[in-house]
Amino acid sequence: MAVAVKKQSIRDQDYYEAQFCTIKAAASEFEQQDSKTENLLHVALDKLFEFGESIRLDATAFESFLKEHGKAYSKVTKANPYNALIDLAFSGERSKSWRSQMSNVLALAAETIGDQQFIEWLISNGGVSGCYALAVQHFARPATAKAEKLRSIRLSTISEELKRKPVVKTALPGVILPDGFHRSMLFSQCGQTFLVDIREDDNDATIEKYLLEAIGDRAVATHPLADKPLFSFYRAIDLISGTCKASSAGKLQCIAIWNEDAGKDTVTKLQFLSDAYSFTHATVTLARALPELNGKGQFVLELADAELFCQHFQQDTAWTISESHGALVLADDAQSPTRLTMSPVSGFLDKKLRQGRKLGLRTRHFTMSADAMQRDSKNLSIAMTLLQKANAQRTTPISRPKRLRWVFSGNQIELGFEHASGMINTNYSSVLFKAAATSLPQHELLLADMQAAWDAFIPYGEDVGGCIAHGEVEDAALCIDHSFVDGDAIEYRTPLIIGGKMDPTQICEPFVPALPEPSAPSPLGPKGSKRTAKRDSASPSVIRKLQPVSAGNSATGNSGLNAGRRNYALIEKNRRGKTSFPTAPSTSGGAFGAFITSFLPDNQEHRADRKFDFEWQLEWWRRMTDIPVQVIASNWTDEEIKSSNELGLLSKHGGGITRVGPRILIENRIDCLKRLYASDFDWGIVMDDDAVLMQAENHNSSYRLFGEMAANGKEAYDGVDVFAPIYGRKTPFSKQLNSPGNSYASNHVFKKSTDLKGSMIVVRNFAKEGRKSLLPDPSFRTHGEDTYLAVQAVSLGYATMTCWNMVLEELSGESTFANGDSDRTEKMREGHEQLVAEFGKLGLRMKSGSHSLDKKEFEKNCWGTKPTLIEVPKPLGQLAPKKFVA
Repeated sequence: MAVAVKKQSIRDQDYYEAQFCTIKAAASEFEQQDSKTENLLHVALDKLFEFGESIRLDATAFESFLKEHGKAYSKVTKANPYNALIDLAFSGERSKSWRSQMSNVLALAAETIGDQQFIEWLISNGGVSGCYALAVQHFARPATAKAEKLRSIRLSTISEELKRKPVVKTALPGVILPDGFHRSMLFSQCGQTFLVDIREDDNDATIEKYLLEAIGDRAVATHPLADKPLFSFYRAIDLISGTCKASSAGKLQCIAIWNEDAGKDTVTKLQFLSDAYSFTHATVTLARALPELNGKGQFVLELADAELFCQHFQQDTAWTISESHGALVLADDAQSPTRLTMSPVSGFLDKKLRQGRKLGLRTRHFTMSADAMQRDSKNLSIAMTLLQKANAQRTTPISRPKRLRWVFSGNQIELGFEHASGMINTNYSSVLFKAAATSLPQHELLLADMQAAWDAFIPYGEDVGGCIAHGEVEDAALCIDHSFVDGDAIEYRTPLIIGGKMDPTQICEPFVPALPEPSAPSPLGPKGSKRTAKRDSASPSVIRKLQPVSAGNSATGNSGLNAGRRNYALIEKNRRGKTSFPTAPSTSGGAFGAFITSFLPDNQEHRADRKFDFEWQLEWWRRMTDIPVQVIASNWTDEEIKSSNELGLLSKHGGGITRVGPRILIENRIDCLKRLYASDFDWGIVMDDDAVLMQAENHNSSYRLFGEMAANGKEAYDGVDVFAPIYGRKTPFSKQLNSPGNSYASNHVFKKSTDLKGSMIVVRNFAKEGRKSLLPDPSFRTHGEDTYLAVQAVSLGYATMTCWNMVLEELSGESTFANGDSDRTEKMREGHEQLVAEFGKLGLRMKSGSHSLDKKEFEKNCWGTKPTLIEVPKPLGQLAPKKFVA
C-alpha cells in the first residue's frame, strides 16, 4: 500500500521578501539600541533563524532570493546559509568576526535545537557567547580534524613498526613495567652495555612526542593499496558499489564520471545511478581531478565492470585510463590485460536513469567511528549465525529480520531489532548522535543498507559523520558526509523505510546528464586548419544540462535527445548493422524446439515496444536457425495477430500460435513446458519475447550451439538437464571466452549454476526420456518463477547449468510485472519466502537482511555427487558458416 505524502507548498519570492523586511527591521532596531540590551539581538536572530530554516528547504527559491540581493549560492552558503543571511540582515558596520559568531550560532541551532524555541535555547546555553563556544566545539575546523587524524595514523604506524622490530629479541630479565612505550638510555663501560635511566613519570604526551620524532616526515598510508596509481579512483568506486549495490539489485546500475569546475580547481565526480525508483546512492568527489577526463563531458561505467575493476585492482598490476574511439578505456598491464569501457553518457539517454535528489532540513547529527562500525558488523554477523543455529532446532524457523528500528538506551538512540525477531538482545550503537535525544526518528532502516555501509567504510579506517535528513516526509534518509585525509569526499544517502511493506522514502529524481557543448568551428575551416596538438589540460569541460523528459513528451513521437519514445527506425538500422545472418539457417535436425511467451500489456506505448522487439526476435530465430517456434500469444488482438509478418511465417517453419487471454507469466511458462513434453523434441528453448543471442565472433558458438549439440547427440550431454546462456550483467565473460588457449573454442562448457536468467532457459524433454517432468506449481503466483524453476529442478535431482558458449542479449522491452522498484522488491521477497516455505526442509533459507535467497545448504543437500563442470568436445568439421550482413 502506497503512503500518501503531502508536500509543503512552494512559496513565491514576494512572500520571502516580505518576511525578510521584518527581519531587517528587527536587526535595525537592535543596532540602534545596541548598548542598552541584548534582548533585541535575540529577537532579530529568532526571526532570522525561522526565515532561514524555511527558505533553505526550497533551494530554487533560496538561490533566486540570494541572486536578487547580489549574493552567490555558493558551496559555503549551501553548507551554512546564515553566512549570507547575516550579511544581508545587519549593517556593514558589524565586524567580520561578529558576523561569523552569529552565523555559527544559527548553524549550531539548526543542528541541535530539537523541539525548543530559539530564544529559550539561546538563553539556556548561555546566550550568544555561550552558544558560540558550543559552536566552536561542535564545528571543529576541517584542518584541525585532519591534523588530528593524521597524527593518530602516524602514531599508530610507528608504534606497530617498532613493535615488529625490537633491538633485543628476548625480554629483559627482571624488568617489569606497565604496557606501552617508555624512555630509557643505553650506558656502555668496559665493553658492557646497560639499559638505564627509565623515567617512570613520563606522561603520554612526552612519549607521543618521541614516537612522532621517530617517524619524522615520512608519509604514511591508511590503506594497503594507497600507494598505487588511481587509488583514489578505486576507493571511490569501491565505496559506491559497496554501499549502493544491494538497494537497487536487479535494476540497471552504473556510475557517472566527469570533471567539474570547483572554483579555483577542477575535481572529478563519481555518482551512482540506477533506473530503480528510490534507492541508496552516493557521490564521491576526488580532490585531484583525473586529467584524462578534462574537456570530455560525462562518462558511464556499468556497475558490473566497476566491481570487476575493484577485484583486479587488488592484484599486482598497474591501471591506466586512455581514450579510444570516443570512449574511455580503463586497462591494466597484466599479461592478458583487462579492458573496461567507460561510455559517453549520450548512450544512456534512453535508460530512464535516476539520481539522488536534494534533501531538506538536517537533524540528529551523528558520528560513526571505525572501531564501532567494525564492532557492530561483527556483532551482527554473530547474531545472524546464532539465529541460523537456533532455526536448525526449531520446527518452524524464524525468518531473518530485514529492518533495524531505532530504540532508546538511556538518553542515547541506538539501532536494534524487535523482540519477536529471534535475534539476540543486542543493540548497535555505532551511530552515535551528538545531542541528547528527545524523540526517535520516525522511520526504520533496512538492515542490508546499514550492513553494507559498515562493511564498505571499515577498510578505510576513518571515522565518519552524518545526520538524518528530511525529504518529502520527515526523517527521510540517513546521510553520511565524510572528507578523507587526502581531501576526497563522499556524500552517501540511504532511504528510510515506511510501513510493513518497507517502502523506501523518495530520495531520488530523474538523472539530468551533462553533455559537452559543441566546439565552435575554426575560422580557417575544416580543411587545412591548424589545430593545437596539446589540449589545455587545466581547462574544465564545458557542459550543458538536458531537461528531463516530461510526461507530455514521453507520449509523442518527437525525435532528439528529449524524446521519450524509442526511435524504431534508428534501432532497426543499428540492429541490422551489427547483425550478420548466415547464408542458410543453422540446422539442429529437429532436436530443439523453441517456446516463446509473448504477453502484451494494456499500456499502448509498452504494447507497441513489445511488438516491435518481438518481430525482430522472431526474424532473428527464423534466419539464424531452423528451430520451429511455438508462441503463446497472451492478450493479443485478432488485428495484431493478422498484422504481424513474422507470426504469419511460423507455420511455414513448423511452428504455430496459441492464443490465450491475459494471464501471469508462470501459467504461460507451464503451457510452454507441457507443449515441450508432448512433442518429439529432445530439448526445449523456453523464452520471453525479448530474448536473442549475441553473435559476434567473440561470443563463441552463439546460435550454432544448437546444431553442434544435435550433431553430438543428446547422450553426449548426460549430466546437463537445464541450462541457460551467460547473462553478461551478472557474469563478465569477454576475457574468459577470448583468452589464449581457452577451452571454450573447442568444447561446449557447462558450469553449475542455480541462478538462471528466465529470459531463456533450455530444458530437456524429461517426459520423452521417461523421467519426472519439471513443472512449476501454478499456485506460485508472484515474482521469481525462473528461480522457482531452477530450485525445483535441483530438488528433483536435475543439474542446472550455465552454458559458456552462448551469451544472452535482451531487447529493450519493459517489464510489466511490478509497479516500481519497491513493489518488485516486495514481490521478490514474497516469492522467495514462499520458496523457503516449500523447500526449507531441504536447506533453502533467506539471506540475512535481504530479499534474496541463501542456497548454500540447499545446494549441498540436493546437488550430491553430480559434476559441477561438464565439457563436451565440439563436433569435428563444425566450422562457422559464411555470413552476410542484413
